[in-house]
Amino acid sequence: MTAVAGGVADSEPTTLASIETGPVAETRAGYLKPAALISTVPSLIARHEAEIAATTASPAPEPTAELVATVQEPLPSFFTYTIQPGDTMGGIAANYGISEAYLLWNNPLVSVDPDLLYIGSTLVVPGVDGIIYNVTLGDTLSDIAAYYDVTVDSIISYEPNDLTAPDNLIDGTVLVIPGGVPPPTTAPVLADDGIDPVSGPVPASGSFDTPAPAPAPAPEPVASVGFIWPYYGPLTTYFGEPSSYSYHKGIDLDGFGSWGAPIAAAASGTVVLAAWDDWGLGYHVIVDHGNGFRTTYAHLSEIWVVQGQWVNQGDAVGALGSTGYSTGPHLHFELWSGGIPVDPLAYLP
Repeated sequence: MTAVAGGVADSEPTTLASIETGPVAETRAGYLKPAALISTVPSLIARHEAEIAATTASPAPEPTAELVATVQEPLPSFFTYTIQPGDTMGGIAANYGISEAYLLWNNPLVSVDPDLLYIGSTLVVPGVDGIIYNVTLGDTLSDIAAYYDVTVDSIISYEPNDLTAPDNLIDGTVLVIPGGVPPPTTAPVLADDGIDPVSGPVPASGSFDTPAPAPAPAPEPVASVGFIWPYYGPLTTYFGEPSSYSYHKGIDLDGFGSWGAPIAAAASGTVVLAAWDDWGLGYHVIVDHGNGFRTTYAHLSEIWVVQGQWVNQGDAVGALGSTGYSTGPHLHFELWSGGIPVDPLAYLP
């Protein structure tokens, strides 16, 4: 039925074809046929089938030992242990499964008196019976192995060392030398100059009318033969004093009012490092004296030597300063034997 002016007229019903043509038809078609949406939710049947498949599927296999081994982190080459009340060196060594001798060798400060353990101080504990060794510039695996009487393969094969490039050791790397035994500590002896340090030069025969007096008894040998003080100043920090992370590995000599004073080589040797440390030592020099001994001179204001240079005992290696982690002008002096820091006071005159 169609309404017209003046009355109502019957008409044929509107067919689908009549609304599918023309602009108006397009508008109506858009209204009558909204865009279809594709559902992302599975049907009940699909979900039911998925649940059945999940319940009938075989359970996940238990992790095997091989699988666990592949995700475990590698063991560290050494540990740091904080001394607790009641601890003994033997007990600590037993807890870590190593020999007490290796615990003592790797902690020279405690080796002086193993019964004197300070609660809260730290020990370094190797993962196996071995020596913890700090690589310095110029070291080679063959030299390290020979020094500790082990094979190169034993160092490389110890997995925590992670020696992917054994021919290119990096300064500052920490290795463990399995089965290594440090040689006896002996101070270097100066070259023989033909002078008896007790009786002095021997005069030519017949130069005296009376026989020379008998020499005085030789003094007891001391460990300080071969080293001199690199700088004279008040001793402000001793070897072994506790620090925030370990212990003081050298001695500090106060340099107040002596900025730029020359620092002497404690013994003759080759400069193996003359460099800058961004955080700790500042300008510092390391001298290799042979026989496993090295000395370190740190917090310098200037360096006066270069790597590879030979220096005689008493030659200046740099100037006193306060570079790096330092609270004022002073010299931080270290003495190392076989890759282990020792108390310089035991070797200085």
